[in-house]
Amino acid sequence: MDTSLSNHSQSMSPGAYTIIELLALIFVLFVSIEVGKYVGDRHGTGAGVVAGCVAGVGCTIVVAIFYWVTGRRDERRRAELREKYRWIYRVVEVPRDVQKMIRAEGAEIRVGDYGWEAEPLEADGLIYLQGLTDRWRVVWYAGFRPDQVERVCEKPRSQYDWDYSWVTNPPQCPFPIQPRETADMGLPIAGYRHWLRRKGTKLP
Repeated sequence: MDTSLSNHSQSMSPGAYTIIELLALIFVLFVSIEVGKYVGDRHGTGAGVVAGCVAGVGCTIVVAIFYWVTGRRDERRRAELREKYRWIYRVVEVPRDVQKMIRAEGAEIRVGDYGWEAEPLEADGLIYLQGLTDRWRVVWYAGFRPDQVERVCEKPRSQYDWDYSWVTNPPQCPFPIQPRETADMGLPIAGYRHWLRRKGTKLP
């Protein structure tokens, strides 16, 4: 699974969700207009306006319920990851097994990089870490043997607990990789393995 990805920051960041929100708005407007036109052609302009408004309210309620359900699901997932993966590590030996790592295109893992404990890509007993920039972008995601890393401290916060403000003005990551110019894969997301499968990446 030597998976090097080009910069997918938009795909893995809140920017991706703003596209979904735009599509939801287009959906609400489209249904409202079409229903209003349909009813208006048959029963007059007044009835069409009322029908369009009712349709718009109904669609808005459906979209709101969808966001509430998915938001609850995502929060449960983040809470689970926050509880299970609590540690910061430092790389003392770069892993050689490229089948156990995912990197941004051209990125590398270096001795001295900090790594944030993350959900494993597979059940192989390795410690999976994410190397983050000072702006919380994922540069690499890899499995390490215990002798290849040293535990530093508990996380001051989970890397999964970002919000929309982090797209343009994130706080400083307290334990980043060593400073260098590098591509990244965007903000950390829960369910990274499932995201890769949706992108068509082959995983074991």
